[in-house]
Amino acid sequence: MTDKRNFPVPRRRKYDRLLMLLSVMYFTGVVLGTVLYCTLDSDRIDILDGMIENFVSGRILNSFGETVVNSFAGAFFMLAVCFFLGFCIIAGPAEILIPLFRGLGTGTAAAVMYGRYGLSGAGASAFLIVPEAVMSAFVLIMAARESIRFSAALYRASVGKNSGGECPDVKLYFTKFVILCAGLALSSVIDSIVTFASAGLWTGLLGV
Repeated sequence: MTDKRNFPVPRRRKYDRLLMLLSVMYFTGVVLGTVLYCTLDSDRIDILDGMIENFVSGRILNSFGETVVNSFAGAFFMLAVCFFLGFCIIAGPAEILIPLFRGLGTGTAAAVMYGRYGLSGAGASAFLIVPEAVMSAFVLIMAARESIRFSAALYRASVGKNSGGECPDVKLYFTKFVILCAGLALSSVIDSIVTFASAGLWTGLLGV
């Protein structure tokens, strides 16, 4: 006999919605970074053009190890910020903004590449900026989520409805960030491999 009982469809977890929000914040930052570059005056554009030239030259002259370290360093700073903000019970708004700031940098860098080198710069961005940006953005979005969750758990345990209850697992929180840090290191290595493997192509595109 067929069982005709109705089983409820599981609801999407609220933290899945949080991931969507953080992803939207990142892509909003990318758009804002592009728009910001288009509104700058010529003096500031010249400064950014000089910075992007130094960035490209560094990719040419640096060793593989130096490229890995440079790729890792910038994103690691934001990862560390996420980690420490997690211990503040009122840091939720700041934690949500982390992906926005990362996207702002990515959008600005891509816009400067296009503004400085034209269509060749847009093509080179696919090798110099996009791989590392996508992988590090994923890690930082996950880090921001864990930071927000930990802050919320601390709030509930201290001043919320469950005040005086069990505190969140700090060891588990630390372990998650160690894993995220390893993922960021892996993304830096992959970024460097892509850079060196395609060096001939993008240096030809940029005429450097």
